[in-house]
Amino acid sequence: MSALTRRGVLAAGFACAAFGGARAAGAAPSAAALARPFAPPRPAGELTYKTGDGVPGTLSEHRGRVLLVTLWAPWCLPCRREMPEIARLAGRVAAEGLALEILPISFDWRGAAGVRRFYAEEGIEGLPVLLGEGENLAAVFGLENLPSSVVVDAGGAAVALVAGEARWDDAASFDWLAALARG
Repeated sequence: MSALTRRGVLAAGFACAAFGGARAAGAAPSAAALARPFAPPRPAGELTYKTGDGVPGTLSEHRGRVLLVTLWAPWCLPCRREMPEIARLAGRVAAEGLALEILPISFDWRGAAGVRRFYAEEGIEGLPVLLGEGENLAAVFGLENLPSSVVVDAGGAAVALVAGEARWDDAASFDWLAALARG
């Protein structure tokens, strides 16, 4: 591992620890309250990922649907707290029949096995195993911090960003995403 890569991993670990301390003092704020618009909206179609089976994909393949793209890693403490809430949100979205697709893209050196292990430990079901690359994330969204979530409209443009740990299974977040999905 090069010094730069080691530094990046250490910095990410310290950042996750810092955000983790904030959560210990109280519940994370609602995603709806943390959401900020991308101004102007930016094209999101070039963000690439691989499925847990190694099949490549891009966000442009999901054009026509509103997306919640959650960017996370199993080693990130705030991400670990957020993902069960994302899974509950996904269940509610499916139960309500909303035109909203949730894509949790993981950035983990352990690959699909690390994501599957985390899902099993947390009892998470119904979320896909998707893997991303940091360079592509920075190029498309200009993001380098986890967790971050991006809302992509049906036309393929990133329209909102939730940076940092958020609460996703509360009424305000669901209502906000439902309104976006209904257009």
